Amino acid sequence: MTEEEYAALGLRAPPTRIDPPGYPHDVAGLIERAAARCPDDEALGDAQRTFTFAGLARAVEAAAALMARAGVAPGERVAAALGNECSLVIAFFAAMRLGAVWVGINRILPLDDKRYILAHSGARLLLTDSTVEPQIEALRGETPDLAHVWILDAATRDGGWNAALDGAEATAPRPVIDPYAPAAIMYTSGTTGVPKGVVHSQHNMIVVPAAAFAHGLMQPEARRGSALPLTITNVMILGPVSAFLSCKPFYFAPSIKIAPLVEWIAEKRIGQIAFVPTMIYDLLQTDLELPEWFRVSSGGAPLPEAVREAFFKRFGYHVTTSYGLTEAPTVVAQSFDGVAPEGASGRAMPQFEITIRDEAGHPVPAGTVGEVCFGPVRSGPWANVYTPPLGYWRDGEKTAALLRGGVVHSGDHGRLDENGWLSIADRSSELILRGGSNVYPAEVERVLHTHHGVADCALVGKPDLRMGMLTVAFIQPADPHADSAALEAELTALCLDKLTRYKVPDEWRFVDQFPRNAMGKVVKPKLRELVTAPLEAH
Repeated sequence: MTEEEYAALGLRAPPTRIDPPGYPHDVAGLIERAAARCPDDEALGDAQRTFTFAGLARAVEAAAALMARAGVAPGERVAAALGNECSLVIAFFAAMRLGAVWVGINRILPLDDKRYILAHSGARLLLTDSTVEPQIEALRGETPDLAHVWILDAATRDGGWNAALDGAEATAPRPVIDPYAPAAIMYTSGTTGVPKGVVHSQHNMIVVPAAAFAHGLMQPEARRGSALPLTITNVMILGPVSAFLSCKPFYFAPSIKIAPLVEWIAEKRIGQIAFVPTMIYDLLQTDLELPEWFRVSSGGAPLPEAVREAFFKRFGYHVTTSYGLTEAPTVVAQSFDGVAPEGASGRAMPQFEITIRDEAGHPVPAGTVGEVCFGPVRSGPWANVYTPPLGYWRDGEKTAALLRGGVVHSGDHGRLDENGWLSIADRSSELILRGGSNVYPAEVERVLHTHHGVADCALVGKPDLRMGMLTVAFIQPADPHADSAALEAELTALCLDKLTRYKVPDEWRFVDQFPRNAMGKVVKPKLRELVTAPLEAH
């Protein structure tokens, strides 16, 4: 692609084009590579079927041929709103095989988000199932680019998908793959407004496991799995892409519930699976034992210190913590084999250099809070191999803001200590300006999490005529029958002891459970809706 072609899509061409040393330069060829090395090894499995690498290569080829007959060509968008099943992985690699652009759509997203994503991406083909079909039919008139909708669990409306995979004898076109062209549009959850479509190339995606494996990180030889939805493309990268790069199998977990999940980990000898903090908390509420070879890692949201300590006391090792975001893609910092200082997420992955910057974009000293920014490491064999995201789909203004100054601006506030440990203060969008003073919700939440009576918590801002914003703490008690007045008094005293006075919550609300997205994160905009009302002068 030319500079002009990137710009026409609101994107920026990558500043460098350096292949990962010793690793493939794209995702498209991973299945064929693995099939040539270990054709009879098990590659992919869900509750209904399994594939060897040779069988998976045939299925991907057949799926790519079917997509090509539907008009999918390099640059065309292929969307999928499916549950965790083999067809989702096959469709992703078929799209990569054709040089198409992948658009994952979580099935639980509301109709308006599905409408926006399909229309904004200009998807030509959607693969989904009968649970989503009524929603799709309701918006077909608003998605003029959507030429084909395949309902994969309905034999008469699947576009020939299941017959193609069962027959698996087809030849697809073989376009030349540009590893640096747009390959995936990763839409944000939409919890902070209209979803933004972060665009990554196949090169961006392959560098994630390649750089980690080259440095002995992320368990290169592990059998991988996931209970989180693979329509989240970060999960696709950390799951099947990483597994197939090392010619290891990937399996779909039967449930996100802890008991069947732990049983499945033992049965399949899973070595690597993404946990979110809520899953770790749920594990600690049981007497289940983990297999001795398995090590828990956490991402998606900050892991409360109290949960981390409880896990260490119970299992005798520390949870591997991390910090990542869609714009990276995936993990930017990880604790590796070290024990992260309290509140820290990790240190830079080997392909990254992390800096903390002020509002003018200038680096700040160690220990100073500023915006977390990152770019390619500048020395060693992986120097400048990482390329930043190509930008936001069809939004050149947001792309320019994201990539200003030659680094990726995360939008998160954080600090680096003198040893390179990154601690996240909060997302800039969640910063509460109370009476002219900054309140970072994550700081308050960390204190609240230390109380044994708190299962989970979240701090949000509430408009106030005098102060601008007041702070409201939502608390999910560990004991559903707890006396909320007594717990509030204890938490207020705890905050007064640990925090500056203006950071102590102004208001307390107790809930049975929190609204959460697919990654287990609390959906704070829904909490803000509960506390936001028209301001009235007194």
